[in-house]
Amino acid sequence: MAVDRSKKGMKKIVKIMCLVLCVAIVSVSFAGCGNKDTSSTKHTGSGTVSDPYVLKFSGEDAEGIASTEGMHWIADQVKKRTGGTVVLKVYPGAMLGDANLEYQGIMDGSIDMCMFYFNSTYDKVFDIAAIPFLTSNYDEIAYMVSDKSNMYKLYKQHCNKIGVKFVSFFMNGVNGMFSTKDFGDYTNINKKKRLLIRIANSRTYSIGIAALGYNTITIPWSDTYTSMQTGVMDGMTGIPSYMVVQNFADLAKYYVATNEFMESKCVLMAPATAKWLPKKDVDIIQDVCNEASQKSVKETKTNVLKGEQDLKKLGVKIMPLSDQQRTVLAAQVQKKIQPQLKSYFGGSIMKQVNEDITNAKAYAASKNK
Repeated sequence: MAVDRSKKGMKKIVKIMCLVLCVAIVSVSFAGCGNKDTSSTKHTGSGTVSDPYVLKFSGEDAEGIASTEGMHWIADQVKKRTGGTVVLKVYPGAMLGDANLEYQGIMDGSIDMCMFYFNSTYDKVFDIAAIPFLTSNYDEIAYMVSDKSNMYKLYKQHCNKIGVKFVSFFMNGVNGMFSTKDFGDYTNINKKKRLLIRIANSRTYSIGIAALGYNTITIPWSDTYTSMQTGVMDGMTGIPSYMVVQNFADLAKYYVATNEFMESKCVLMAPATAKWLPKKDVDIIQDVCNEASQKSVKETKTNVLKGEQDLKKLGVKIMPLSDQQRTVLAAQVQKKIQPQLKSYFGGSIMKQVNEDITNAKAYAASKNK
């Protein structure tokens, strides 16, 4: 019996040693995988027509919104111009997560591209596009979002600093204000108003609406409808007229087309994607997005004007504001807020921004000759 126990004991020891050895081998295998750069292997496709590179292209707006339509246009053009070897798979409506998750996804390469409103969470420079009355017409906007502007270059530089690749701007509209109550003396910036206006979480939005004489409040987008319905706030800015129609048609009573803020989004690319994707394909994506940017300026003018007409048809009172009145209002606000903007952004950045404003006006004048 003693011999039998010994044999059983030896068999048990051998089994244990085999198990330990297997675990060790598996652990080493996983360790090797962990040290391997998988940034290029996580993507599907080999870059052929039958097996194209497939990139995740995420956006925050729903289907039917200009920015999402723009994403589909970009995807179609990229597929066409690469001969079908690169496919951008569009994920609208924040399907892959909210803005912060999107930015993290771009940084770590789990998302290849996105089109989102880029707020100042990571860098206050990303508030430049939301400077009040940065532009006064669509030709000026076209210059401002082009690669000729200082704003474009600043976004590109500061995106590199935080680990994302800036590709282009995309215009979704220009923002007026809508409310459930009368705006009061809306052309007089020295007159304090009683209305509480919801703004985006942006220092420049706060500066701009306060300069017009209104009180401001920041409320998450998901709570805006209920907040206006229950009287927590009186009005809102931050979306173009056609989005007011889509989201607040039954609540809006008054609308004024101040067009104080550009409703712009940024197309970003993961640096990891830009690294592994063939340069010729990265260049094609860049060219397509730059074209989409300029195309969006023309389309947003049509969308915004139609939105104002639709609001009027719905019974919303459109407060009169001529181009001349808007120009005067813009000049007054810009003069009033310059010290605050300089304090916020710094003298060097504001020097470049003001240079853009001058150049944009010159560009617009040349287009109208």
